[in-house]
Amino acid sequence: MTVFKASGTPIVPTRGMESGLTHLSSAIEAEYAGMGLHSLSRFGKTTLAEYIEASHGWLDTPYVATIARLRELKSGQGAFYDWFTARLGLQPISQQAPEQKLLRIVNTVTLKTRASKAKLFLFIMDDANLLDAESFQYFIDIDNALEEGGQRFFLLSLFQDNHTVGRREKINKLIVTPQVRSRFLTRYHALHGLRGIEDLHTYLQRFEDEVETASGSGVTLPRRMAPSLYDSGWRMCESAQLIWETGQQYRAAAGKHVDGEWPLKAFSLIANFLATRTICKPMFSTITAPDVELAVQFSDLAAYDGESGEVDFSDEDD
Repeated sequence: MTVFKASGTPIVPTRGMESGLTHLSSAIEAEYAGMGLHSLSRFGKTTLAEYIEASHGWLDTPYVATIARLRELKSGQGAFYDWFTARLGLQPISQQAPEQKLLRIVNTVTLKTRASKAKLFLFIMDDANLLDAESFQYFIDIDNALEEGGQRFFLLSLFQDNHTVGRREKINKLIVTPQVRSRFLTRYHALHGLRGIEDLHTYLQRFEDEVETASGSGVTLPRRMAPSLYDSGWRMCESAQLIWETGQQYRAAAGKHVDGEWPLKAFSLIANFLATRTICKPMFSTITAPDVELAVQFSDLAAYDGESGEVDFSDEDD
């Protein structure tokens, strides 16, 4: 079954996403209260979060998931509880004492899990690298209160590597207390992008065979754009090696590390470019190196440094 983002965009599951889900399932089974995933920007952290929120088939335990994206968060226990309450879809009541705010959180989560016949409340914290140590302590308060109320809480923290110059995101583990680390960050793994030809082949195979353009459409984007081509047995995934090698050449020419990973965002643009601008052209028969070059240029793959996470911005035309 195809999983869609809130925007309606279909999600193509990657091998890196599957690995992340395996780590998450293992951490939940081991009865941790949280886990951390980290990657450079555009590697698919938010896409994974939306996949978890929309699709529950990867985990045997029934759950309710909520994604939180950090905006303005004031300091203090009451302010944190107000922020958390808003993530649950409720209007915070500023006049309440912190104890009342916490009780409201417990009651709301309990209603949500019972309505879905779930046993787990999964809170996904995107951009967790922006949280301070104090905020993680408040997550412990929420976890304790939910446990007392018979509810299980799990915090999935998504960290972005190198959100500050020269700083790997593993440092985020060091700013929290041992209690926070043992509860929420004992399991801490990398979320990988696309690491080679096999990853590209898997993505393209799912893109052209499995992922519908819209719910219930029964057709993928490549097959919708070039039906007669697919009727002849042609497959885009067979061009995975050519795409990888061409992309690596462009990255090497731009002075980028070629032993690293490709960001999901860049490769999804390459795949969509080939589907909507290449294979649907009259008299098309096979993907060529010039076709891939145009797709790579469109994706800005060569502008992205997979080692540092930096992006070289194009010069604006005068």
